[in-house]
Amino acid sequence: MSSPRVIQPLPKLDGVIVVTTPSVSQDVVKKAVRFAKKLEVPVIGIIENVSGFLCPKCGTETYIFRAGGGEKIAGGMGLPFLRRIPIDPEICQDTDAGVPFILEHENSPAAKAFMNIVKRIEDYL
Repeated sequence: MSSPRVIQPLPKLDGVIVVTTPSVSQDVVKKAVRFAKKLEVPVIGIIENVSGFLCPKCGTETYIFRAGGGEKIAGGMGLPFLRRIPIDPEICQDTDAGVPFILEHENSPAAKAFMNIVKRIEDYL
């Protein structure tokens, strides 16, 4: 079975977003980008998820899984880097409870990152 058959059932796509972590292999992300390009689907950009943890008590940011991998890959491939999303335990709790995280925690760094990404996607489309 050839690769394009995987995505053929989907309607024409406006684009895809590649989500990575700071420490994922660059080869994995590059394969995803090449796959999208092979299918003639534009790559809107790259997001770096779980990029640092902000201590809720003191605000110190700790890069548990390193930082900058997504931005480095985006720059190296000439793609937009959409944003880093920090680790926030409230995301999992709200998702499990069926509560929209960005509405419940709109002033959190993670919610602001999500909203910035949405704005950049809207600008793209």
